[in-house]
Amino acid sequence: MSSTRVQTLPRLKRILAPTDFSPAAEPALQWATSLSAAFGAELGILNVLDVSLAGIAGLPTEFAAMPAAAELIDRLRAETKTEMAKVAARYPKAKTMVREGPARTGILNVAREIGADLIVMGTHGRTGLAHIFFGSVAEYVVRHSHIPVLTVREEER
Repeated sequence: MSSTRVQTLPRLKRILAPTDFSPAAEPALQWATSLSAAFGAELGILNVLDVSLAGIAGLPTEFAAMPAAAELIDRLRAETKTEMAKVAARYPKAKTMVREGPARTGILNVAREIGADLIVMGTHGRTGLAHIFFGSVAEYVVRHSHIPVLTVREEER
């Protein structure tokens, strides 16, 4: 007689959903919200504002580490605060957070900081030269995360 062992899934207590406020991030936020409700997990929504010249230009941080002009940084901070307020209004049960620095490492640092059990994030699905030049934050997070990462691809338009 063989005994069948049923393995249970770990209980999700905290879910981290990074957003860059792009259309690609919205489906991931919806997934994160649904999973949060289904598991009774806390939901944290994070934006990591990269104020380096590379971050502002949309390039990976390896391309430049010089800080951008103070006026531009202040404007980006204000825009980020406005966008995050909109997100908070759409997802009132979530805790919203903004951090500064490279998005790739910022997401992983916050996941550790809050004790996240899962990261749910959007991906733009870039290929070819766009992928080479802009890199993929989602790919980096998947490769370096110590917890599961669910990537949600942007819907075709």
